[in-house]
Parts: sequence; C-alpha cells; structure tokens
Amino acid sequence: MTSDTQNLINLFGRLFQQRTFMSAVLQSSRFDNHHQPNRGQLRVLQLLLKHDQLTNSDIVEALDIRPSSVSVLVNKLEEAGLIERVASTEDKRVMLISLSDKGRNFINTAHDFKNELSEDLFSSLSTEEQQQLAGILRKLLGDLDEKMPNWPDEERMRHYFKHHHDFGRDFRNFGFFGGRPNNRD
Repeated sequence: MTSDTQNLINLFGRLFQQRTFMSAVLQSSRFDNHHQPNRGQLRVLQLLLKHDQLTNSDIVEALDIRPSSVSVLVNKLEEAGLIERVASTEDKRVMLISLSDKGRNFINTAHDFKNELSEDLFSSLSTEEQQQLAGILRKLLGDLDEKMPNWPDEERMRHYFKHHHDFGRDFRNFGFFGGRPNNRD
C-alpha cells in the first residue's frame, strides 16, 4: 500500500471514530435505508406517516413480519403515546392504527434533526466539493461491490491477521467482523 492510500485509510478510520459523524450516519440510515429495513418501532412509525390509517394486517404485510411482532410493536407505541387505535366505522372488530400528534411530532422532529445534522457535517464543503465527494464515494462503493465476491472469506481474513501481520492475538481488536477496535495508538 502506498503512503497515499494508507493515508486515505487512516483518514477514513479517523472519520469513523468521530462520534458525531457515526451518530449522523446511524440516524440517517434508520430513517432512510429501505434496503436494510429496520423492523422496530421506528419502521412502524414511518409506515404510518405514509398512510393515514392501517390495520395490524396491513403492517404485517408491509413490513413482512409476524403478527405477534406487530402486536408487540403496536402495544409499545400506544403505551408511549405515539400511535392511536380506533375501531373502524365499517367493522367494529377491526382496529385502525394511526399516528398520534405526539408520534407525528416525534417523526418530524427526528427528520428535522437528521437534516440539520447532515447540513452541519458537510457545511465546510462547497456544493461542488459535496458533489465530488458523493461521486468519489459512489465510485469506491461500486468498485467494492464488484471486488467483494473475490475477497477472502472470514476464515482466511482471520488467518491473515493472526499470522501475517502480528497484530496481536485476536483480529477483532482491529474492528473486523463485528469486533470492537482496540485503539492502541
């Protein structure tokens, strides 16, 4: 690895160690990431924001989760005052679920916070620099997606870090495969 590429890796590492940056990334992914659905309460609230009223069955179908899981989520959200349940005027056996004012306010406040945070994080970059960065990151991600099937499997990576680089006893000290990085600078 050349010193330039090593410097880039180190800069990315420092960026990912910044608590504010990682909080913004996690918050953004919770609100916007439809490719990796969050099956928790927030996902139900987002769904209800898009639809005025839904039944438990509608939520089960939309989120592709068990009816018992939806019941638990809906009960917790109702206890928190974020949703309301009312009987359908057409069929009193059917309960319609909707966001309460508190739930709508919660979602709107969270979206506003996420937007403000992302604006603040990138405020030091001009619009052109933000577009360049986005293009570079898309290029890197595309290249990684292409290379990923050819990369060694987890066992080979474990062997590599244990035997070839004397990084210590456990490769997880460096943040690979879900371990916590050991900051030994």
